[in-house]
Amino acid sequence: MNHRIVLALIAIVPACLTAVFGYLQGSKTTEAYETKSELTSKRISFGYSKNPNFKELVYPNYGMSLLAPVSWTAEDSPARLAGGEFNLVSRYEDTRGAVGMNFRLRPVQPNYVNNISAQIENQLVTFERNYPGSKVEDVAISGLAGKLFTYEVPTGKRKMLVKLYWIRVVPDVQLQIQCAQYTDAVDAEEFWRDVDRVISSIVLAFDTWQSRYKKDKGI
Repeated sequence: MNHRIVLALIAIVPACLTAVFGYLQGSKTTEAYETKSELTSKRISFGYSKNPNFKELVYPNYGMSLLAPVSWTAEDSPARLAGGEFNLVSRYEDTRGAVGMNFRLRPVQPNYVNNISAQIENQLVTFERNYPGSKVEDVAISGLAGKLFTYEVPTGKRKMLVKLYWIRVVPDVQLQIQCAQYTDAVDAEEFWRDVDRVISSIVLAFDTWQSRYKKDKGI
């Protein structure tokens, strides 16, 4: 009898685990579907038109979609698999460096969650100390208010212009978009035009982000 009970338990455990994994996978699939649906709806409402020189990239884990130049390279495997940072590369330098854009989600320090002004002020002070002439201005991405820091970084004999966007998607998570190009590059103007097009094409699934946040906080 005991032998039969053990065998029955052995059979039940894998079945239970399969059910749990199936439920979790189904939950993730549903969340991804809801995110894609919101992104599609917002793209339609924003009236984005197709551009043959740009390709559409969708990242459900980020709750984001955007348009990128067809000629650019998307280094985005982590973002597609789990939500890590990703790069859009305009070109690779002979020095093995890259010119382009970096996207990443960052946690917000607890003391800044309810004090965005202090976070911005402290960041600007740090930039000004290291890169004189740094500045910050108001921007909006996908209808969300944010900030844009601009500064120049010495890189040997050359200088690199850096533009850093900050967008709070929820109180304790921040989307950062860093764009960098050499100031003396022959394609600098074209690059920054393309960056502006990418930024203006970004759609964020804000409702989904809010839902995730409330679920995580038990609100």
